[in-house]
Order: sequence, then structure tokens, then C-alpha cells
Amino acid sequence: MKHEVTLKNTNFEQQVQSMQMIAKMAQTSGLYKGFDGEAKIFMILMAANELGIPPIQALNKGINIIQGNVELSARLMASMIRKAGHSIMSKECNANICILEGKRADNGDTFSAQFSVEDAQKAGLMGRPNWKNYTEDMLYARAMSRLARRLYPDVIGTAYVEGEIRGELEDKSSPSERQESQLQETEVEIIEPVDDKKVLRDFLAKVVPEGDQNEEQWATSYLEAYALHNKKTVTKTIEAYDDLEKFKQHCSTWKAKQIAKEKEQA
Repeated sequence: MKHEVTLKNTNFEQQVQSMQMIAKMAQTSGLYKGFDGEAKIFMILMAANELGIPPIQALNKGINIIQGNVELSARLMASMIRKAGHSIMSKECNANICILEGKRADNGDTFSAQFSVEDAQKAGLMGRPNWKNYTEDMLYARAMSRLARRLYPDVIGTAYVEGEIRGELEDKSSPSERQESQLQETEVEIIEPVDDKKVLRDFLAKVVPEGDQNEEQWATSYLEAYALHNKKTVTKTIEAYDDLEKFKQHCSTWKAKQIAKEKEQA
């Protein structure tokens, strides 16, 4: 007898079809080359769907899947918890220790989680680039992960915070694999990035004629699109443009392409 597997839940079937379409569009757009193929994008969208995370939010550095384990950015993890109605309070957070206290909205249960430099040293984390340069942010991420897994497992499922699984695999890997992992870790999203608005404002003052709001909008749109494509913050993108004339040329070329696309669609 021939057995056929069918999706009896029509709503789920429609969701799968939607995710397949989004995965294909994301792949063909060229903006998500780091995901290495449509199938990987689709699996990330599937994981996001189970956690109630919007597709684009998941693809824009919200979710990583490493050997079947889901990693969430600390920012997304905190957002999910708060959207569920629960609260998170920062009792202390600095370059030495981060202490977070959470309270559930449904039953009032509370829990306090912390992660310190001492904990990081014991785990062999302090030698890594992000831990050296952004200690407070990384302590916050690990404290958030501890709090979420203990008090809000129904919100985050079995997910870890970004960098946890990769770090465990790195400890068991060869020297060449560890080097590759360290290069990837330098791209981890920082929880509290440099003030992009001030950096952007100062940069625009150098490349756009004073008072030309139209050109400011074009330059800002180009920076945001370029940052998204390379999975970096606007600040990091600006820092990469040490040649202002080169930026003006690139922005002008991009602007011309966008105008041409708008005319074609009109």
C-alpha cells in the first residue's frame, strides 16, 4: 500500500507556502548571501514561525541556527518577553557584572539572573574579540539568556542567546575552525550600539550640501541599504567609508538606479 503524507492543517500549509516564497525572494534579492542558500533561509523562517517572530526580523540577524540549535539576539529575546506581557528590570549592568530581574505577568513569579566577568573568565570567554571590546554588552546577553531560559521558557522555547552555541563548538574545534568562528563572532550584533543618529548627522554634514534635505534622505537611504546588505550597523558602514568622494560616487550611482526603477514601475 502506498502511503502519502499530507498536511491536514490548511493554515499551516499556507504558512509553509508563504515561507517558501519569502525564502526564494530573499535568496534572489542578493541581500541575504550570508545564509548560504534558499533552504537555510526557509529553515530559519520555520524556526521563527514557531516562536512567533516576523520573517524579516528573523533574517535581519534575529535568528541563527547552528547544528540544529536556535540562537536569538539578546535584543530580540528581550523584545519577545516584553511582547508576551512579562517584565525585565536591569538591577545592575556594567563592565564587571550584569544582574537582571524578571517578573511573569501571568502568575507573578520572579527570578534574578546574573553573569559576571568572573563567570566569563571561568568559561574562557574573555579572550574573544567581542568580550574584550564590548564586555558590558556581552554580559547583558548572557544574563538575558539565563533569565529567559529559567523564567520564560514558554516564550523562547529551547533557544540560546547569540554566540552561546558557536562558543561551545569553538572550544571543541580545530585551530583553523576556531579562527573562522572568531571572525564570525566579530559580526555579532551589539546590544547597545554607538549613537547612530549622531554619527549619521556628523557624516551627512560632510557629504551633503547644507540644507539639502532631499540629498540627505538619499544619502541616508543608501547607507541603510548598504548596512542591511552587509549586516552591519550604520555606524560601522560609515566607518568603512574613509574616502568621502568614493561615498558620493557610490551614493550617486545607487540613487540613479533607484530613480530608474521607480520610473519603470510607474
